[in-house]
Amino acid sequence: MPALFEFVQIFYWLALSTWFGSVLFVAIAAPIIFRTVREANPLIPTVLSVNLEGQHSTLLAGTIVANLLKALTRVELICAVVIAVTTAVQLGKHWQDWSAAIPRTLMFLIALMLVVYDWLFVWPQIDRHRQQYIDHADEPDVANPAREQFDRYQRESELLLKIVLALLLGMIAFSFNISPARVFVAP
Repeated sequence: MPALFEFVQIFYWLALSTWFGSVLFVAIAAPIIFRTVREANPLIPTVLSVNLEGQHSTLLAGTIVANLLKALTRVELICAVVIAVTTAVQLGKHWQDWSAAIPRTLMFLIALMLVVYDWLFVWPQIDRHRQQYIDHADEPDVANPAREQFDRYQRESELLLKIVLALLLGMIAFSFNISPARVFVAP
């Protein structure tokens, strides 16, 4: 039983730390990317004929961050599968500290639901409004509402990322006491 415990723990902690570290990296990197690209003030002649209010930098930085977030989603889903399997084993009859396991499992499920919601519902909206903005960039009546929606969904995605980060931190805090069942031998 100790070998199985160690095996499960290794994979649990690898998945949880990878997920947490990846989300933390993107949460830190995204504002830096936006600021750096904004300071460079690039021109993308294939997108907009004019650079109104630095919109070229917003689009370029948004594209970079979107690509990071798409890669992050794949990492998050892989880590979530590993955590789901290892948590199922941890919740088995031999490893239960239910006082920590219940909140840890709830935080995991909420984090997973937020990742799936962001992946399946928020990001398609971001992509749709971004593309609509690019396609009609020289038509302010169409482009401005599309950009507002793009910005709205982008902020929602950032908020979801921060909530997932907090939930993962909570999981780490409630994972300190995972231990194998104690076997009592009668005298």
